[in-house]
Amino acid sequence: MDNIIKRLFYNKFFVIILAAVIASYSIIISQQFIDKVAEEEHIKVELWADAMKVLAQAEFASDIDFEFIHKVVASNTSVPCILVNEEGALLSVKNIKPSQIDTEDKLQAQIGRMKKSYAPIQIDFPDGDVALMYYDNSDVQNILKNFPYVQLLSITLLMALLYLVITTAKKSEQNMLWVGMTKETAHQLGTPITSMLGWLTLLKEQGGNSEIAQELENDIIRLQKISTKFSQIGAKENLQNVDIVQSARNCMEYMRQRASKNVIMVDDTCRLSACARVNPMLWEWVVENLLKNALDAIGANHGTVKILAQKSGKKVMLDVQDSGRGIPSKKLHKKIFTPGYTTKIGGWGVGLSFCKRVVGELYHGKIAVLHSEANKGTTIRVIMKAS
Repeated sequence: MDNIIKRLFYNKFFVIILAAVIASYSIIISQQFIDKVAEEEHIKVELWADAMKVLAQAEFASDIDFEFIHKVVASNTSVPCILVNEEGALLSVKNIKPSQIDTEDKLQAQIGRMKKSYAPIQIDFPDGDVALMYYDNSDVQNILKNFPYVQLLSITLLMALLYLVITTAKKSEQNMLWVGMTKETAHQLGTPITSMLGWLTLLKEQGGNSEIAQELENDIIRLQKISTKFSQIGAKENLQNVDIVQSARNCMEYMRQRASKNVIMVDDTCRLSACARVNPMLWEWVVENLLKNALDAIGANHGTVKILAQKSGKKVMLDVQDSGRGIPSKKLHKKIFTPGYTTKIGGWGVGLSFCKRVVGELYHGKIAVLHSEANKGTTIRVIMKAS
């Protein structure tokens, strides 16, 4: 079971790495495309500057192809450009709205922004005059610049959504399997219990050993109770106001009679009374599981198991404390509640995961390791909403 958990972890890790590689490759390709567009626009501006220079030479040359030059000038339909003379007076403008440069302040502000993007191209005219060509990214390039970030965000959201859908579907499937398995177990237990009741009645009628009959009856009652608990898993509607602290005390008394004589079981709840809406049998099962785990942690050694309780506002807190082997690493504090995780030889890793499911999903409470230290013991706290 532990190998399955590890395999699931590695599968998730592989998916995350694969998504990161795909996202990185996509962003690199996009960036290369953006750089290529920027390069093409720079070439386009240089051609426009050269065309302007050639047009200025018209009176000095007779073999100029004016139609071609005008086509070059007209071909720039996207890159914003401003041509000014040495004194800064506006000579020509391209692909900029008139409202953006209709005052001197606006014009200088626009030129200042262009300076930050690219160094101006100097145009030397035959008569000795000099002009400066300022330009900036086109709207298309500005949109493309933000594309990798939008792309990364989209991929992240998509992966998060996919992970959420898969996790939710898997959790729902696990819950259905869990409930179905427990109900089927309860159904299967019903037949032998009924048969045992029949044999018990026959034993009593034939005057059998009364002590054996009584013990057999106690065991049958216990089996019936277990069967009922199984059948009620997933039944949210059967909630009652129960004194959960008194119920925990009753569970401790039951476990005390069956625990090793080496273990001292202490009720340190100070006779506190606190009610919560729970299914009585499932709540008892939660406490029994916690007490059994505490006893298992002590094993054949001498030790102490203690229950403590306190009430704070609308919260009831129940602690199950043991002096057993403890949990060696804080990393395992959450992992011990994972279905299938166990440190016991032959264990199934079901008990604590069952407790977490009942407390968290059915009663909207919390269960967690409050404190643990290797070879000194563990305290598990259950927090419930008081009714």
